[in-house]
Amino acid sequence: MKIIAACSGGPDSMALLDQLVQKKYDVVAAHVNYHQRASAKRDENIVREYCAAHDIPCVVLDAYYPGSGNFQAWARDVRYAFFADTAEKYGAEDVYVAHHLDDSLETYLFQKKRGMLCERFGLGEQINYKGICIRRPLLAYEKKELEQYCIDHGIPYGIDESNLTDHYARNELRHRLIDPMTRAQKKALQQQIEEENRLLEEKRSEGMRRIETEGMAALLEDEEAVFYLDLFLSRKMKRHLSKDHLKSLVVQLGRNCVVDLQDHEVERHDDLVLIEQKTQYPTYLIENEEQLKNFQSFELGKFAYWLNNRGKVIEGVTLTEADFPITLRPACGQDKIRLRFGTKSMHRFWIDSKIPRLCRRQWYVMENAHKTVIFVPGIGCDVSHFSTQPTCFMLQSSI
Repeated sequence: MKIIAACSGGPDSMALLDQLVQKKYDVVAAHVNYHQRASAKRDENIVREYCAAHDIPCVVLDAYYPGSGNFQAWARDVRYAFFADTAEKYGAEDVYVAHHLDDSLETYLFQKKRGMLCERFGLGEQINYKGICIRRPLLAYEKKELEQYCIDHGIPYGIDESNLTDHYARNELRHRLIDPMTRAQKKALQQQIEEENRLLEEKRSEGMRRIETEGMAALLEDEEAVFYLDLFLSRKMKRHLSKDHLKSLVVQLGRNCVVDLQDHEVERHDDLVLIEQKTQYPTYLIENEEQLKNFQSFELGKFAYWLNNRGKVIEGVTLTEADFPITLRPACGQDKIRLRFGTKSMHRFWIDSKIPRLCRRQWYVMENAHKTVIFVPGIGCDVSHFSTQPTCFMLQSSI
């Protein structure tokens, strides 16, 4: 099985790469050159030369910092996206990275210093990223042990001079707290981290139970509202917001509103709190009755829609040849449907039915060739398309 080895050219990743090669793994080395320091090309050459000597593929990404935002966060996003793309290109399911014991302890201390809300403390043996398994097989090793491995086995490596300064907060933690530790002290701290992770998992499980039974809106009044909101949002977004951002959201969600969270939106609607990923909902065009018969179903966010030949009369539509092509599209507030006792707008229907705004975007209507809305889920068909023997049914249900 082919695997991707993330390799910076430093002692940690060169030790990992050599161990994989010695164990006869079918490996591809993946290197990112950020061009941020004079020695960057040196490290790239170290990786390339090792791969050439051992006849293994080497893939290099030239990445250039755009100059805005946090460099470390940008670099992390760039390299993991590159690793995932490389894995897909080579048909690999796993990416191996060289994080070690010192990295895990450093991450834990950084999380504690910042008071961060997170999935776990320290580093886990594996994580999933875009369907790719990121594995960390070196978490039992100290950094100095990996350097010694390279020395003992004659493996070339480069030292990132930026790691020698205290310019970054993580470097300061490493130099001031982790480097002076003995192995016994590091092992004891790692055991403490594992116990904290056990307790955190118990708390998160109980938190999810409360969210599911009591509802997120009710928990906004809890003294640990920030914890519950983080749990609720992160399960959907796959990332964590800062504590200050979450505190602000707790206040905002005290009333009905929709809040933009970049790639997601969260809504408070009466006793509900909803979160949805921003999506461009598609339009479906059905040219004729034959296509209609073959049209099965589609799912959008919280809803599933079916077109079939069975359902309640209110879900039925009597179509004629003149109605085709018919269109299934997201509704807008200005849409209107003509009923037996007058015309109803979607905006009025949504308000009367207390439909949250994030659900309205997933509310599909059926429109005929004359651009007339002839069916609305929750209302039924318009007056001219009603009969006791409908030709098809449009059903909507929450999924």
